Amino acid sequence: MADEQMSGNEMRQRLSWGGGIAIGMGIGVATGSALDNMGVGIAIGIAVGLVFAIAIGSIGRRRKPRHTVDEATDGATDEATGEDPDSAL
Repeated sequence: MADEQMSGNEMRQRLSWGGGIAIGMGIGVATGSALDNMGVGIAIGIAVGLVFAIAIGSIGRRRKPRHTVDEATDGATDEATGEDPDSAL
C-alpha cells in the first residue's frame, strides 16, 4: 500500500505556489483595472505572484551553516601571518 500523505516539503511547495498565485491575481487585477489595461495588469500579477511563491517557498528551509570547521584544520594557523584563519571572519 502506497503512502498517501504528502511530505512536509511537498506541502510547503504547494502552499507557496497557491499563495503566490492568489497574491499575484489580486495585484494583477487591481493594477490592470487601475491602468485600464488588463494585459499589463496580468503580466505584472504573474511576475509578482512568482516572486511571492519563491519567497514563501524558501521560508523554513534549513540554511547551510555560514562557516564550518574541518577537523583537519581545527586549531590550525595561517603560516604566513601566524594568525588563526577563522579570526578574520
